[in-house]
Amino acid sequence: MTNDFTDKTTITLPTDHRFYELAGRLGEYRGVDIVPYTDNNELLTGLVRESTIKHYQKLLNDNPPPQACVLIVITDESRPRLLLTRRSSRLSSHAGEVAFVGGKRDETDNSSAEVALREACEEVGLGRADCEVLGYLPMQISKKGLLVRPVVASVKADVVDKLTPSEDEIAHLFWLPFEMLHTTPINHIFDRELPNHTAKLHTPAWIYGDEVIWGLTGRILASFMEIGFGVGHEWYYRIT
Repeated sequence: MTNDFTDKTTITLPTDHRFYELAGRLGEYRGVDIVPYTDNNELLTGLVRESTIKHYQKLLNDNPPPQACVLIVITDESRPRLLLTRRSSRLSSHAGEVAFVGGKRDETDNSSAEVALREACEEVGLGRADCEVLGYLPMQISKKGLLVRPVVASVKADVVDKLTPSEDEIAHLFWLPFEMLHTTPINHIFDRELPNHTAKLHTPAWIYGDEVIWGLTGRILASFMEIGFGVGHEWYYRIT
C-alpha cells in the first residue's frame, strides 16, 4: 500500500448546492471513526465477544487507514435516488447480497475517494468526471474483518441510464428512492445455522421489490441517515 495514502479530505461546496447541508454535516462529524460491531449483536457471545471487543480496541489505538472503500452515490435531483447493486452469486464474499459499488485498496490508490471511484468505474462504468465527492462516513467493519470507508458522492440525473454492471461482479444494479430511508426498516428474519441447531436471526432491513437491504450495506445507510440527516435507526442482530 502507498505510504502517503489520504483517507479523508475537506470538501467545500457553494451554499446553493443541493447537498450543501449534507456535505457540511459530514465534514463536521467528530464522533468515533470506526463504528463498533459489538453493540446489539447476539451473534457474538462469550470468548468470541471478548476477543471482538479487544480487536476493536486495538483498531481504535492503532488508527489504521481503510482497507476497502465503497461509494454511496446519490442523484442530484428533486427526489434523489441511491445507487445499489446485487452482487453476483459467483463471488466468494457477500455473494448475492445488496451492496454499494466499491472494493479493496490497491497499491496504486492514493486516497479513499480514489479507491471508491476506481471501483465504481470498474463495476458499473461510472466515470470519475461524473461524480462530485460530498464527504465521508466513519469506517465500518465487514464480516471478513475489513475496515471499510464509505465515500459519499453525487451525480447528475442523466448518469442513471448510462451505467452498465460488470457481469463478473454484479448481477444487476438498481436505484433506491432516497425517501425510503426516512422510513423505519422492518424486523427481517433469516434462518441462521448454529453449531447444534437452526436459529432465527432478526435484523433491520429495508425491502424494495425483491431486494433486501441489510447487513453491512444497511449499517452504512443507517450511519448515513444519522450523520447526514439526523434520522436514527436502531441496528441489531438478535437470535431466537
